[in-house]
Amino acid sequence: MKKFELYSAEFVSEYGKPKSVMSIIEANSYAEVIQEIESNAGWCTGANGAFKVAYIKEVVE
Repeated sequence: MKKFELYSAEFVSEYGKPKSVMSIIEANSYAEVIQEIESNAGWCTGANGAFKVAYIKEVVE
């Protein structure tokens, strides 16, 4: 399994600083990641909340 980082679009925090949300998932390929995101209407969901995915990056170890 490969690891992928999913990022939200950037937004401005209450302190005026740019931020984004990130989550790490495991999958066999980009296609599998995209299929999972599409099945959730573009949302990445987890125990701590959900966000719309704007960027996917493969983690290279």
